[in-house]
Amino acid sequence: MKQSAARPNEALAYWIRTSGASYSRIAAEIGRVAAQHGRRDIQTDSSRVSRWINKGERPRHPVPAFLAEALSHLCHDHVLTPADLGLTSTGLRRKGDSWSARSVVTAILDTTRSDAVTDDRTPSPARLLTGTALVGAVQPWLHLHDLEPLPVPERPGARLGLSDVARIEATTEAFRELDNAHGGGLSRLAVVGQLQHVTRLAHTGTYTEETSRALFVAVAELASVAGWMTHDAGAHADAQNYLLLGLQAAKQAGPDGAGIGGHLMNCLARQANHLGHAEDALDLAQAAQYGTRKLRPGRLRALLCSLEARSHAVLGHIDEMTRANGAAEQALADETTETAPGWAAWFDLAEFQVTSGVCEFIAAEHAPARAANAITLIERGTADRPAERVRSRAFDQIALARAHVRADQPEAAASATATALTLMGTITSTRVGDRLRELDAELHAAPGTPATADSRTRIHTALHSFGSHASMAPSVERTNAPL
Repeated sequence: MKQSAARPNEALAYWIRTSGASYSRIAAEIGRVAAQHGRRDIQTDSSRVSRWINKGERPRHPVPAFLAEALSHLCHDHVLTPADLGLTSTGLRRKGDSWSARSVVTAILDTTRSDAVTDDRTPSPARLLTGTALVGAVQPWLHLHDLEPLPVPERPGARLGLSDVARIEATTEAFRELDNAHGGGLSRLAVVGQLQHVTRLAHTGTYTEETSRALFVAVAELASVAGWMTHDAGAHADAQNYLLLGLQAAKQAGPDGAGIGGHLMNCLARQANHLGHAEDALDLAQAAQYGTRKLRPGRLRALLCSLEARSHAVLGHIDEMTRANGAAEQALADETTETAPGWAAWFDLAEFQVTSGVCEFIAAEHAPARAANAITLIERGTADRPAERVRSRAFDQIALARAHVRADQPEAAASATATALTLMGTITSTRVGDRLRELDAELHAAPGTPATADSRTRIHTALHSFGSHASMAPSVERTNAPL
């Protein structure tokens, strides 16, 4: 047997528990399946099954396939693959036809199944992509050639229509509202389960061409929420994997998927910025603008230009930052009166003003007088921020506190810090904790005052209070990055 990491295989353990079969029964079933395939030389026993589970040993080819077939039979309603059993890497790091509809569906099902049964302490098989690897991973989305016909379901199930897709979209919107109000930690696995369910509908359902494309938009949108919640919970490689899978699903929707695809690129770029990879974020934001160039001006273009401006600010490209912010403001002004889709509705005037203020704060590293502009813009945006956007309001106050520190206004910084800490108490988000640590570093570098010392004490108390919760643990994949 091939040895692997010395940790239990939680996925395999889950499906064996689901089957209700003993290890001896599993071993016998593998032998039966192998014999059906003409491999009477393959025999196993209960102790070997136990090692696969408890020690993470991996059986050699072709045993994983026979084990998956055996467990599919024992679990009745489930068709399992070796990936479902933790015996192959999951996700989308595949070559060849990985952007085909069938491959996208299979990859999402593999990933969500594994996520649902994997203990949080188990290291993820996903790896965070950066640089040329990340840019290369999104390239196929940029070139929308003629779409292949969607595959005929192997086991046709329920008939689906646009009304079914509308109900899926309503559920996704409810999850998005929960994320905005409470952070991603509490609802993440529920969204993963919904993504798996809807992807299975795409796999087994029957529908018209119009419905099929709308269904893939719905899958992409769910993947964007799952990815963002996973990012908010601090699992950045897994989050990126969900976002890239969503991008693949968006391409299967054809032109109708251009908008949600642009949003997924925005999420990937915002994650890159959060992790300190500003050059990646800039490449992704600019690529997203190219990929959505045929769409009418509006919020999506505005948010992508605003994100480009922020990346330029981090890189010290102040003139380019100013140009991109102007383009964002113009795109927002050019928006029609049509209702924005849920994935774009968050980028309103308040979001634009706060983001512009953050750009000014970052630019103040090169021109300190810009700190006053940052305060004005952030305060203006904060005043218009909807009350239910609790996590965004916490971010606003942290950004405002940092701008006040930069402007040598310790009392005002202390007031904003206190407000941020009050909001933080209702949120399950590692990103808020990350931002508070950045604020603490800013305060540490500032001249010592009683207000500054009090703010740092409050921050340390809050972080210590939440330190025992996984949702507030420091993100090990994060590097030091401005706001």
